[in-house]
Amino acid sequence: MQGPDPLPDDNHSAPALGTGPSDTQADSVPAPASRAKVLHDIRGQLSPAMLAADRLSLHADPKVRELADQIVRSIEQAALRLKDIPRS
Repeated sequence: MQGPDPLPDDNHSAPALGTGPSDTQADSVPAPASRAKVLHDIRGQLSPAMLAADRLSLHADPKVRELADQIVRSIEQAALRLKDIPRS
């Protein structure tokens, strides 16, 4: 078994948090490319829930169908909210 990886030498290590030249309030707003990636990733995470809710909406039990419709509406509302996030 090998020991832990050696620490990177100081010439190649990342700057400590709060010490880089780009540490401003503007950094809290994602860049357009990263914003698009985050939105895409979130939609990808919501997709399986939507598929499961769609299947449940075909269930024989009316209570299950009602709950599935609530899930679908909630996911659709979340997707709409994602579209409303302002671009920077």
